[in-house]
Amino acid sequence: MAVIKPRSAPDTELHHAVVQLRHDVEDLGEAISGLPHRLGTLTSSLDEVNSTLQRVERRSLEAQLAAQDLAALVKRLNARVEWLERNIRLQAEVPEVELDALDRRELELALIAEEGHLAKAGLLQAAGRSSLEAAVAAHAAALRQHAHHRDVVLATSEVLADSHREAPQHVAAAEEFEIAVTGMTETRTRMRDLAAPALEAAELLAADEENQVAVADVVTEGEQAWSALQNRLRVRIADAVGGGALLPSWFTSVLGPMPAAQDTRAWMDVATSLLAYRATYAVTDPILALGLPPVDGENPRRRAWYHQLRRQFDDLDRAATP
Repeated sequence: MAVIKPRSAPDTELHHAVVQLRHDVEDLGEAISGLPHRLGTLTSSLDEVNSTLQRVERRSLEAQLAAQDLAALVKRLNARVEWLERNIRLQAEVPEVELDALDRRELELALIAEEGHLAKAGLLQAAGRSSLEAAVAAHAAALRQHAHHRDVVLATSEVLADSHREAPQHVAAAEEFEIAVTGMTETRTRMRDLAAPALEAAELLAADEENQVAVADVVTEGEQAWSALQNRLRVRIADAVGGGALLPSWFTSVLGPMPAAQDTRAWMDVATSLLAYRATYAVTDPILALGLPPVDGENPRRRAWYHQLRRQFDDLDRAATP
């Protein structure tokens, strides 16, 4: 009778590895058998996504075509309005409102407001004042740091003079002394570099403070006049538009016959600023809203105002275009 010998440890481990491998192969076979179904599901999902994308693209194209049709319609309407306006002017039966026929008080307000604006423009602006104040503050900080290092040098010198070389306080004081001396040297150099800019900045700040006191009344009166002028001009424009008056050509050429329904306030702000510009600089051109462009070297405020209005005209035009 044959005797069955027990398996050794390596044989047992090999057996378990073979069994585990067999199970893994079976799991892999099941996964492979289900793969066609999963691929089919994925294909269906991709088909749905493609269909959705196609629908979105069609709707986007339809919306684009609709926007183009609307833009073309607006252009035709604008052309029709211009044609009607020209015919109304030719009929000469509807009087054209004289928006810039200002009374004496409005002209005075425009003059006072301009003087105030020019006086304020001659003062330091917030950014410039902040830069000058920073230069003064940097020099003052260097002075404080230098004074601190000097005090440390003096204090540690006393400790060094009154203590033994090997004493702990003597060693610590020696280290502090060296650091403070280095700090004094660095801050002295920084003080020297910052002194001239700080002095110049302080002089400019002092001069600006004197100018602010000198023109304070002019600036205040100018701000009040500007507010009053805007209110009066806004009412004038609102009455003309609300009453259906025929607006002058120089006005409609840049702003149209009436404000857009969705942005009336912006239109009114620009219209008021335009009328104030013409009043301030005595622009009477019947066609050009802003008259001739300011030349180089002319009033910088006028040039800035001119270009600001040009940008605002373009912004309103883009906002009105679908």
